[in-house]
Amino acid sequence: MSAAKTLQNKRGIYVHIPFCKSKCGYCAFISVTDFSLQKPYVAALVDEIYNSAERGASADSVYIGGGTPSCLYGGALKEIFTALRDCFDINGNAEITVECNPESATEAFAQECRECGVNRISMGLQSSCDDVLRAVGRIHSFDEYVFAVKLLKRYFDNVSSDIILGLPRQTSDDVSRSVDVISEYCDHISVYALSVEQGTPLCNSGYLPDDDRVADLYDYACARLRVNGFERYEVSNFARNGKQSRHNNKYWNCQPYIGFGVAAHGYDGEYLRYKHSDDVRRYIASPHAEYYELTDKDRFNEYVMLRLRTENGLSLDEFAARFGYSFKDMRGEELSKLIADGYVLNENGRVRIAPRYMFVMNGIIEKLMLD
Repeated sequence: MSAAKTLQNKRGIYVHIPFCKSKCGYCAFISVTDFSLQKPYVAALVDEIYNSAERGASADSVYIGGGTPSCLYGGALKEIFTALRDCFDINGNAEITVECNPESATEAFAQECRECGVNRISMGLQSSCDDVLRAVGRIHSFDEYVFAVKLLKRYFDNVSSDIILGLPRQTSDDVSRSVDVISEYCDHISVYALSVEQGTPLCNSGYLPDDDRVADLYDYACARLRVNGFERYEVSNFARNGKQSRHNNKYWNCQPYIGFGVAAHGYDGEYLRYKHSDDVRRYIASPHAEYYELTDKDRFNEYVMLRLRTENGLSLDEFAARFGYSFKDMRGEELSKLIADGYVLNENGRVRIAPRYMFVMNGIIEKLMLD
């Protein structure tokens, strides 16, 4: 795709906020608890936005993630959004999301978000059981989540929440209660399987989730969500009333996005990616990104992996238009075998993982990737 054609595509914009009041036991994301760094960090972030090589591009989604953006000092979000609107053509109907946690989802936070044009909030619940929350270092209670989500619903129609499966002491009753309370207030939910990463407190404690148990909890959550009117559109994401995350769909559809902040990534939609330092102090000192090019093999594998995470799967016609050759020319034999074995469906030229195998998709997808 030419640079001119790429520029015609509307971007998503991601901004990373690396501050948290405390670090959760399972968290491997880049976050810090030193709030004295907040103002210099926001200054560096704003500087990076104003000096962006993609300044002037059109965007139809903005996502402020973390970390915990809701624990920023008052006025920080206004500084960030002022810079974004000065530098980018953000569509009037853009989806604009800010993440938060219950303990910092205050009235002042909600008011500042609304004044900034935010129209979507994503808040972490993770579990409805206070014992489970404490076991993984969450600093809010279930009641605080309920209070916060009620407050946010007074300001925003579009609120999403997420839970994690496989946490210590978690039961199916906990999952059921979590799904039901989120369903009462939200039209979007993310259901993640716990991944215990090296270096996290949970890993250091020796805890490992039971894979079969997590799979059972996932099936249970999916069934409960169907009863509550949700449809799965990506392996970990469910929505009703058309409330799919437009920003995250950009990632899964391999569309271009711009990343700002420590550890943030960006992508031109074709060959060029970039990434930022994962050290907060280093980013503050030099808020610049490192660029690198994808190989043809990288592009193929990324596209296959990301598209097959979704319920819509991979369109063979769209693949051919994007890459200039047929998917079957590259992996036709492997595809035919997976279809014959019932792991993959090919419905009217659209290839997707069979629904009952979505949770164990990784091994299936690997068979369709290039070695």
